[in-house]
Amino acid sequence: MIKNGIINGDLASLLARFRHVNTIAIVDGPFPTYPNVETIDLALVMGTPTVCQVLDAILPHLDLTGMYLAAEFEAKVDANTVAEYKKHHGGLKTTVIPHEDFKVKVGQTLGIIHTGDAVPYSSVILRSG
Repeated sequence: MIKNGIINGDLASLLARFRHVNTIAIVDGPFPTYPNVETIDLALVMGTPTVCQVLDAILPHLDLTGMYLAAEFEAKVDANTVAEYKKHHGGLKTTVIPHEDFKVKVGQTLGIIHTGDAVPYSSVILRSG
């Protein structure tokens, strides 16, 4: 029995297959679905878990070179929330792109981790090393 680390079997499987130059999206609650991309739905209720909680749980297990973030996150979300979320980004090099381009990139990911996060545009795409 696993006593620590990622105990969700589907999530552990996705992370184990996350290899060189792959990307994985961690998306907020209202984010659209992509039927052709494997999706791990962790959403319990709106607000739980957050993108930050998922990042805190998985970042220690990954070798990453950067992340993508929608430009609208900084443009449309209050500065205090943006600053709080960035504390959980692990100091990764961040490429900011328009939300429409972000949604296209999500469709090209190895997998999607769906959260219950209620903060608009808080989704991220992680890029492996």
